[in-house]
Amino acid sequence: MTRLDLEQGAAMSVPLARQLELLTERVIAPSKRRVRLRDLLRDTAVIRVLAARDFKVKYKQSLLGPIWLVFQPLALLGAFFVAFRNLANVASGGVPYAVFALVGLSVWSFFLAAMTIGSASVITNSNFVRFTPCPRPAFPIAAIIASLPSFAVTAAGAIVAAAVSDRLSIHVLLLPVGLFWLLLLTAGIVGITSSLAVRFRDVISAMPFLLQVGVFLAPVGYTLAGLGGTMRTLVEANPLTGLIEAWRWMMISGYQASVGPVIVSILETIVLVVVGWLIFSGIETTMADEI
Repeated sequence: MTRLDLEQGAAMSVPLARQLELLTERVIAPSKRRVRLRDLLRDTAVIRVLAARDFKVKYKQSLLGPIWLVFQPLALLGAFFVAFRNLANVASGGVPYAVFALVGLSVWSFFLAAMTIGSASVITNSNFVRFTPCPRPAFPIAAIIASLPSFAVTAAGAIVAAAVSDRLSIHVLLLPVGLFWLLLLTAGIVGITSSLAVRFRDVISAMPFLLQVGVFLAPVGYTLAGLGGTMRTLVEANPLTGLIEAWRWMMISGYQASVGPVIVSILETIVLVVVGWLIFSGIETTMADEI
C-alpha cells in the first residue's frame, strides 16, 4: 500500500464535520464599536459612585468647600453688573437685570463646570481605563452629573429673584424639559471633547481659553436685540444661545424669546448628541492604548 493510499484512507476516516472545521479559516478583527446605549442603564451604579467621587474631589481640601457653589455665580453676576450693566449700559428688555443675568448664569455655570471636568474625565481616570473593565462612557456622564449642584444653586437663585420681583412665569413648570435639553447638549459636546482629548491633549489646554471666550459669545449677560450684523449671526449660531433664550421664556414672565436661535439650537443639539456618541464610541475601543 502506497503513502497516498494511507493518506486518503486517513482522510476518509475523519468525520465530514471535522474536515470542514479543519478547512475553516478564522479571521479575528478588532471591534469598531462595542458600547451601546442600553449599556448605560446597566452601568448606573458605576456612574453614581463616580459622580459622588467627582463632586467630593472637586471641593476636597478646599477652605470654603461647597460655599464655592454660591460664591462663583455671585462673582460672575457682579462682573456682569460692572461690565454689561454699568459700563456698556446693556438693556434687559424691562426685566430686572439680576433676574435676567441669573437665568443666563444658571445655564452657563452648569455648562462651564461640566465642560471643565467632563473634557478631562477620561484622562484623569487613565488607570481605570488601562487596567479595569470599567465602562468608559461612565466617566463623562459622571462628570456631568457631578456638575448639577452648581446648576441647582444658580437656578434656585434665579427662581427666587424672579418671584421676589414678581416676574416669575407660569412656564417655569417646563423647566424639567429645559434641564433635559441642557443635559443632552452638554453630553454631546463633552462626548466629543473627552474622546478627542485622549488623542489630542491640546483639547485640555485650549478648554479654559475657549470657555473664557465662550461666555461672551452667548447671551448670558446681554440681549440679542443689542447686537447686529455679523456679530448677531455668530452669537445666534451658538447652540447655547437658543437654549438660554428658551430658559428666559420659561422663567421670566412676559419675556419674548427669539424663535430662530431656539430652532437652530434644537437642531444643533440633535447633531451634537449623535456626533458625540459616534466619536466617543469609535475612539473608545483604542482608549487604553492611546491614553
